[in-house]
Amino acid sequence: MSRDDTLSQKRVSILGALFLCLLFMVGFPVRAEMCTVVSAGQLSMMERVAVKRVVDGDTLWLKDGRKVRLIGVNTPELDKKGRQSEPFSRQAKQRLLALVGDPAVIRLKVGEDAKDRYGRLLAYVFTERGLSVEVELVRGGLGFAIAIPPNLFLQGCLLQAQSEARSAGRGIWSDAYFSPRSSRNLKRTDTGFRIVSGRVERAHLKEGGAWWLLLDGSLALMISKGSQHYFKRADLTSLVGRELTVSGWLIKKNLSAKQKAKKYKPYMMSVKHPASFIEPTL
Repeated sequence: MSRDDTLSQKRVSILGALFLCLLFMVGFPVRAEMCTVVSAGQLSMMERVAVKRVVDGDTLWLKDGRKVRLIGVNTPELDKKGRQSEPFSRQAKQRLLALVGDPAVIRLKVGEDAKDRYGRLLAYVFTERGLSVEVELVRGGLGFAIAIPPNLFLQGCLLQAQSEARSAGRGIWSDAYFSPRSSRNLKRTDTGFRIVSGRVERAHLKEGGAWWLLLDGSLALMISKGSQHYFKRADLTSLVGRELTVSGWLIKKNLSAKQKAKKYKPYMMSVKHPASFIEPTL
């Protein structure tokens, strides 16, 4: 064993992402690289699986037939359904290939929600050396940190990694394609995962139903009843009149004539966690 391998193993055994991310969540300053590696003990408790194919930057096929969607990261889309590949989509896939390695063996920590609506397994992925694949992708500017409760195990680390990548202008944070769309000028081709900015006109936070933040122009942000306990009403109310930058999946609604007459917003984004707010942060 080389001196470098010995040092690497010592580093894996010393650093623990679980412990460090807990420190981050309770307020201690933690750099993203400190969250990247789990200990050998933690790694040994995770499922060891073989990878058949890397689909894109955030999706894997396993040799046992399962399809895995990485938790906490959304990478640019490869070409499909007539759409061109987004910038850095191929780099994200190549980086995932490199992290998976040869032989392609990884460790999985399945999320609290184990399946998505497409039947894919939701899991955190670690390399055989204990590297968090999600944190590595986000820190390299090859993916966006996303928060979909209850799968929030590495959320503090992912947000810190994104902050570092954004400050350094890495990857997606250097490309105009990913610049925030204005809520005042949205169009149908903007649908999909997007960053959108706009001024908050109103906040509808009624008891017993969904909460809504209405941005100037054509965007409504929806916070479902199941996600409301992650937010403070006072924080949301304080956003009225302020510029907000938010990330998530933008959809175009088919409004009825009655809804159009009532001036409903034609675009909607579901917000499930305060981490979706890039500026200001809550």
